[in-house]
Formats: sequence, C-alpha cells, structure tokens
Amino acid sequence: MYDVAIIGSGLAGLQCAYLLSKEGMKVCVVEKNDRIGGMIQSFVRDGVAFNTGLNYTESLGEGEVLNRYFKLFDLMGNITPKQLDLEQSDIITLGDKSYPIPQGHEQYAETLKSYFPKEADAIGTYMNGLKETCNSFPLYKLKGPNTDFSMDTSLLSMAASQYINKISQNNDLRGLLAGTNILYAGQSDETPLYMHALICYSFIKSSWRIKEGGSGIANVLANGIKKNGGIVMRNAEVKHVRVKDGLVSHLELLNGERVEAKSFISSLHPKAFIPLVDEGGFKKVFRSRILSLKDSIGMFSVYIVLKKNSLKYQNYNHHYFRTNAVWAVDNHHWPQNYLMYTQYNHKTTEFADGLTIIAYMKYSEVAKWKDTYTEERGEDYEVFKQEKAEKLIALAENSIPGLKHKIANYYTSTPLTYRDYTGSANGSAYGVIKDYQNPTHSIIDAQTRLKNLFFTGQNLNVHGILGVSIGSVLTCSHFLGMEYLYNKLIAD
Repeated sequence: MYDVAIIGSGLAGLQCAYLLSKEGMKVCVVEKNDRIGGMIQSFVRDGVAFNTGLNYTESLGEGEVLNRYFKLFDLMGNITPKQLDLEQSDIITLGDKSYPIPQGHEQYAETLKSYFPKEADAIGTYMNGLKETCNSFPLYKLKGPNTDFSMDTSLLSMAASQYINKISQNNDLRGLLAGTNILYAGQSDETPLYMHALICYSFIKSSWRIKEGGSGIANVLANGIKKNGGIVMRNAEVKHVRVKDGLVSHLELLNGERVEAKSFISSLHPKAFIPLVDEGGFKKVFRSRILSLKDSIGMFSVYIVLKKNSLKYQNYNHHYFRTNAVWAVDNHHWPQNYLMYTQYNHKTTEFADGLTIIAYMKYSEVAKWKDTYTEERGEDYEVFKQEKAEKLIALAENSIPGLKHKIANYYTSTPLTYRDYTGSANGSAYGVIKDYQNPTHSIIDAQTRLKNLFFTGQNLNVHGILGVSIGSVLTCSHFLGMEYLYNKLIAD
C-alpha cells in the first residue's frame, strides 16, 4: 500500500508527488496516457520541439516568487531558463499601434508613462493596485514569518476590467494594461482583479523561456519521484474511485489493477474526476456545483516548422489585437487576436527552427466533432483546421511580414486536441473560470469531505505555472504542514 496515490501527471500532480516523496512518503502517480506532463507537454514535429502550455513563464530571477517555488521542487539547476529581452519582453499591438513592453516594475511603469504622459497618475495607481493585491496573498508575497495563510476574500469580488476602466478613460492604455490576457483567458465580464494581478505583476517582474520546454520540467520531476522511491505509472487509466466508510479505499484501473493508498490526490479537472467516484462519495449538491462550473475558452494553435535560416530567433513575444478592445472574442470575425513567439530549444542558434501562433477559439467552433478522437475526425475537420490556420497565418503577417514564405510545414491543434491529450473539459486552456460575480462558487478547496482525498491543479485557485505551483504547496500542506513548507519557501 502507498502512502499517497496521485491521479494525473500534470504539473500539479508531479509537484505533489515529488514533494511528498522527498519527505519520505511512498508515492504512486497514475497517468492514463503514455506521455506525462498534462498541459505542459512538449512534442516534436519534423525535428522541431514545440510546447503546448508552457509558452513562457514568469518571475524566475533569483529570489523572485516562482524561483522560490521551483527551488522547493528542485527544478532550478535542472532546467535552463532564458530571460527574455529586458527592453521588450513583449510587443503588444492594438490595431495599427505597437508598444514594446520591458521587464521590471519600475521600467514597465516609466515606459508606459512615456507612451501616455497624461496618464502618469493612472499608471501609478494601476501598479500600486497590482502590488497591494499580490502582497495580500502570503503565499505570493513570501516575506517574513507568517502564521495566517488565509486568502483576503474581499479581493475576490473585484473585476479586472472594471478596475482598469476606473483608473483611466484612455482606451489604448486600457487595452495595453489588459493586452496579455491570453495568459489567463481573461474575460471582461468574469475575470477577477486578483487573477489579473497575480499573473501580470509576476510577468512584469521578469519573463523567461525554458530550453527543455514543458516536458523537460515534467521529466525532472518524474525522475526525482523515482529517485525518491516513488512510482510513475503510464497507460494507467482510472476507471473507478472506490469509497468505503467515508474514505477512498482504492482506485480501480481500466486494466483491472487496483491501487491502494492511505490518501489520494486528484490533479484531474474536477469535472473529469467526479464521475469516477462512487455514488454517495460526494453530496449531490457538490456534484451539481462541480459539474455546472463554467470553463475558460480554448485555443487554436499553429505550430510552424520554419525553413532553415529564414527567421532570426526573437527573444520576445507578440501579442496582437485587431483593435484596442482586447477582451472581445468574436466567432464571426475570427481571429481577433494572437500570441506568437519563436521556439527556444536545444537547437536554437541565431535563427529559430519553429514558431507558434495561438488564438482564442470557442468550443462551439468544434463541437460538431465532439464525439470523435484525434486522427479520426474526418476530412471536413482537416479542411476546417486548414482554413483557420491560413487565416491566422495571414493575420500574423502583421507582425512578421512575408511569414508564409518562411514556412516549411505547419501543424495545428484545436480545443478538441487539448481535450483529448490533457483531459481538460471542452478543451479549456485554463480550466474552471474564476468569476468575480460569484467568487466562492468557482474556488475549490484542496481538502474534500472525504478525509483522505484532496484536489490539486489549476482549477483550484490561480491559473498558470505559478498558480499551479502555489496550489501544489497548498495541497501538500495538508500532509506536511503549512508553516513547514512556508519556512522552506522563504529560506535564503
């Protein structure tokens, strides 16, 4: 029998397994697919490595917040981060206006003030608001001794768009402040300020790419789990989660095997996990709430294999919008936006070998194929993807003129691809939407009513690599103690 069995080998599942196994617990991870990593998987096409979810990440500088969490999981020193250009880590384009955006809180604020000199006070207010919001979360601030790790619930019911609109009437500045919303699938009528603040403030501090990609991170954690005596089982799909006397007794796998443990952690999307649990394991009202939760929008991605030496590596990202209305998602005038970046991997030199372009895509666009699986969807689906890819590539020429002539080949993914490979409901890019209008409804506690069952992953509190890492620590605190883990995080 294991001390802890963890369902799913996404980032959160692997982080929990690593941390608990490092502390001497006997741990088993069960993964239904052959590949580990979940939303941070990487893949190779025509010799070029591409990422699915880890496009770039934040605050990996010495002493910065994600750096501290990655040190806790022994990732720093086992991966190769590359900081993006200090003077322009992002270029945000609103219609015919482009704004290079630097790293560093002071540099960011001063650069925005140079673009909008009449909005200096608004920019100062915005930055102070982000700082105050982030510092209200002890597991983000990580400063000094702390005995209260609870969340300030007053922050949950403030909307990001309303906050931005309140501090300035300048539509271009409003668009610029929200111009990286693809990093958290921001929506004007739903996204809370705390979500916007925790993610944007971290990326403004510093932005990075990882040479090994998302799969490199997953492999470091998996190897560490094995070194600590744990097990990572691939092709091990959970069929049933059996409950007896108010506790999870064991997992039944599709192949007939049983996995027994004292405690269990699910890193699956809660909508995918709930149907696996025996009737009576959860109250009907809880099941109904989870199954009714709304998920974030999905993405359509084009992975481009570039002709040799046709495009220099760009150490920054393009965020493009047709207008300064950056919150809009319109199926009838698709695409409205994109995030584009050149690949950084072991083969990168002066020139890039790959390029990724990502745009929002509603699940309704692909719902007609929902009962099919990858590689089995038919010719009409392939035609659909090609038409979308050509439109997105044509729009991307606003950032890279002549792009189509630099392409050797390209591959695509839709929300259905995400659904099939990651288990994300309806191909959602970021899982459960956090809605400022009903904040407690969409926040899921790590501890369940089954005393030996816990949740982890991006669906609990905050999206992204940092949000998942914080959530993993929250889940592990039920086993190891919050003060113990917090002291490790703040240790120099």
